[in-house]
Amino acid sequence: MKKINNLKSRKVVVNVKGMEIEYEEYYVVDDNGEEIFNRDVEIENDRRLYDIYKKKNNLLTNEEIKKIRKKYGLTQKEYAKVIGVGEITIHRFEKGAIQTEAVDSIMKLSNNPDNMALLLLQNHQKIGESLSKTLLKRINELQILKRHALVDINKFNKNLLEFEEESALDIAENIINIYNAKVDELVKNYDIVPEHITNLKLQKLLYFVQALCLMIFDKKAFPEKIIAWSYGPVVKEVYDRYKHNHNGEISSEREIKPISSGLYAIIKEVINSYGSIEASSLINFTHEEEPWLKTEMNKEINSDLIKNYFNKVYSS
Repeated sequence: MKKINNLKSRKVVVNVKGMEIEYEEYYVVDDNGEEIFNRDVEIENDRRLYDIYKKKNNLLTNEEIKKIRKKYGLTQKEYAKVIGVGEITIHRFEKGAIQTEAVDSIMKLSNNPDNMALLLLQNHQKIGESLSKTLLKRINELQILKRHALVDINKFNKNLLEFEEESALDIAENIINIYNAKVDELVKNYDIVPEHITNLKLQKLLYFVQALCLMIFDKKAFPEKIIAWSYGPVVKEVYDRYKHNHNGEISSEREIKPISSGLYAIIKEVINSYGSIEASSLINFTHEEEPWLKTEMNKEINSDLIKNYFNKVYSS
């Protein structure tokens, strides 16, 4: 709402669809202190009031609806057609109108790109071939982002965790020991025999550690370059250190450098999430991601490219 002179507020109780809601209502007075009608203020009051009602009834707010629609790059009319509601409906909801629970459920479902793909398949004849192809491409992009978001980033409290950059070799040694210790625990407690870490898998875990540190702490885990090789991102200094192992397992290091609590937490989480995926699948993961796709072979993968991409992964 644009700036309005003599704008005041007061607490009022209003009945909305049988629910009593207390909120701060805006109103305008003239220079003599007399209340006057202002259409923009009334519209803003309704929008805020209805948003309170929606939140209390677990309905999407107008901004949440708009956010879902925009992530698919759709106009209000296009989004309405894809999810199978009236063309003017989404416009009304984004302006503050209260949706039914049935329509709200459809919009919530559409937030998941897998569900959006099903809605597109069901209603594609209504929106035309050109838009269907464009939307399907966007859905596929969002499905990849969703599939790659394996870490619960909300568990990292930057205020409680210390963070210090280390060399890639020191971090690699920590990854090796933590990963192999987890494998040994699985062997002991669950009678299964997963392999210890290999150089190929180590490279991918290093990449994901760097990515999460850039995204969560806005700092590099290590200063060494990450290079785009045919098998995905590689830190050459670490590759050279362990290349004598070829495709074989790497044994745990006897002595490793202690690292900061924040970096340790990132490594643990990367091992628990991305580390549970086979190395060959991790190669496919990195081949689907923008940092590797947009980097020329044997060139450095820009850290900003990594950071920006993983911000998209964990905000989609």
